[in-house]
Amino acid sequence: MQGGADHIVLKNLDTDSIRIISSVLGQSIALDYFVSQVDGMVEEFAGINREMEKTGTFTMTRKKLFQLVGKANSNIADVILKVGIFERSEIAWRDAKYAQILEYLREEYEVSQRFGNLNFKLKFVEHNIHFLQEVLQNRKSDLLEWCIIVLLVVENAVCIYEIIRESSVIPV
Repeated sequence: MQGGADHIVLKNLDTDSIRIISSVLGQSIALDYFVSQVDGMVEEFAGINREMEKTGTFTMTRKKLFQLVGKANSNIADVILKVGIFERSEIAWRDAKYAQILEYLREEYEVSQRFGNLNFKLKFVEHNIHFLQEVLQNRKSDLLEWCIIVLLVVENAVCIYEIIRESSVIPV
């Protein structure tokens, strides 16, 4: 087996070689697709972060954030389940020459490095999601704290009213 930047030369071309080659090409294409999906999410979070930088506020709805969480989690699951980056084909397990072709093509198409870059971007997305979820949770906690304060004020007002009413009643 020999190869270059845009070709590979095999001693024998058989169905197993074609399967190995098409598997790596499929992984490469799938990686390109998921990289574009995750790049879109990174851009979306970059826009959210820029808006927070300008305004100092976070206006995203809980529903929108959960949609982003779902999208991120779906992309992660799809990369793991559908692309099979770390899975070695049965053909490569059986015969060393196919394993050599598989490793050569994975190296040539930089599958591991590209997956590493994708993973880094997904970590950025996950970090942003976690941060924004905390912001929403803090917002909800603040609302609940204000509700408790209002309830305490109402309870104190009722107690003061009852004390005043009872003290103004003349005993017989």
